[in-house]
Amino acid sequence: MKYNFFALLLIILLPLYCYAPLSHAQEHTKELRIHTQDNTELPLQNYPAKGKYLLIWIAAGSGLDEREQNFAADLAKQGIEVWQIDFADALYQPPDNQLLRNIDGKYIADIISAAHQQTGKQIILASHSYGAIPVLHGAHQWQLRKQTTPYLLGAILFSPDLYARVPALGLEVEYVPVLYATSIPIFLYQDQKRNTTGQLPRVIAALRQNNVSLYVKMLPAVTGLFYKGDDAQQTMQTLQHLPKQIPAIIPLLAHTPTPLAALPYRKTPAATDNGLDSKLIPFKGNPIPPSIDLYDSNQQHYLRNHYTGRVTIVNFWATWCPPCVEEIPSLNRLRMQLQNDNVELISINYAEDPARVHRFLQDVNVEFPVLLDTNGDVAAQWKVFVYPSTFVIDTHGKIHYGINAAIHWDSPEVITKLRALLPVK
Repeated sequence: MKYNFFALLLIILLPLYCYAPLSHAQEHTKELRIHTQDNTELPLQNYPAKGKYLLIWIAAGSGLDEREQNFAADLAKQGIEVWQIDFADALYQPPDNQLLRNIDGKYIADIISAAHQQTGKQIILASHSYGAIPVLHGAHQWQLRKQTTPYLLGAILFSPDLYARVPALGLEVEYVPVLYATSIPIFLYQDQKRNTTGQLPRVIAALRQNNVSLYVKMLPAVTGLFYKGDDAQQTMQTLQHLPKQIPAIIPLLAHTPTPLAALPYRKTPAATDNGLDSKLIPFKGNPIPPSIDLYDSNQQHYLRNHYTGRVTIVNFWATWCPPCVEEIPSLNRLRMQLQNDNVELISINYAEDPARVHRFLQDVNVEFPVLLDTNGDVAAQWKVFVYPSTFVIDTHGKIHYGINAAIHWDSPEVITKLRALLPVK
């Protein structure tokens, strides 16, 4: 029998491919399944450990990514068993933020009970971003079941997103009602450069209304600890060292036992959309725009403390935000179409390292000024909550339109609305 060179190479390499080493996380995991009180079967990933603590990790977003899996594997090495669940996969639902806002807390309460019954261990809940909402719902449902033993020690939350829906630009955030009925001990890690950092004082105040045992730690220079788009050196170092801190945090949570009685709260109708805009809408907040005093990507100083006499478009964005990047070409075309009109387009990059922005601009054509809001202070002054967010200021110096999403800026509808703000020639 004869083989050509490539066929022979394939025969040699195929066994190596099929028996390639498992990833760092896969080496430590096995699958388990539990049945809820309504007989729903929920699949979970289990990272076994011999210690006395078990951490239930609820995925936030689209699946359990590599960072979350590696984090669980590292916790298991520290003697903390981990159960991970991705509700989008478990319930065959689209992976979006609305799912996490609307998950029935009874499922999490069932997992808490099953974990304790099967292992006899003390339980900690954990998640990041929108996953914090089902964590709080689950703990509240667990309390409603008239517990007799406080084997739920509390929760560890990473940069929690606890708002009920994305607010319209300029308006204050409304939080999910369960935040105000939470009484379990919480250790809260906050990414310093995350867009929710400005909301942290309000979240802390809401939790402390109920005398929650609350511990807060800021993660310096981190934008998204469990977001693969944040590959900054400080973020990767934090990920590496964080699992070693958790064994010291759990006794802090255990120091104040979780109340066994649930606090009452008034449920509100679930949001039917994510709050993001699909077109220019009238601005509803304070119409007076804050001043801008920043340096651009070419280290040129830019100062704007008045906006009268022209239409000004102020776009907040980040390189790690796919919709932000996707709308750049249409913003370029908008600038070209309105180059003979009295319209100014500027963008403000949110809280990124200038060197990273400079590398991005070498690869992506951006034909308008890019200002650097390195600490995120300007975005906080403008009450920017999601990215991209864009403000349209009229010739009287008032914010006329706002949009907290990406759109096609060179569409006829948008062009018409912008030109309508200009004085009649």
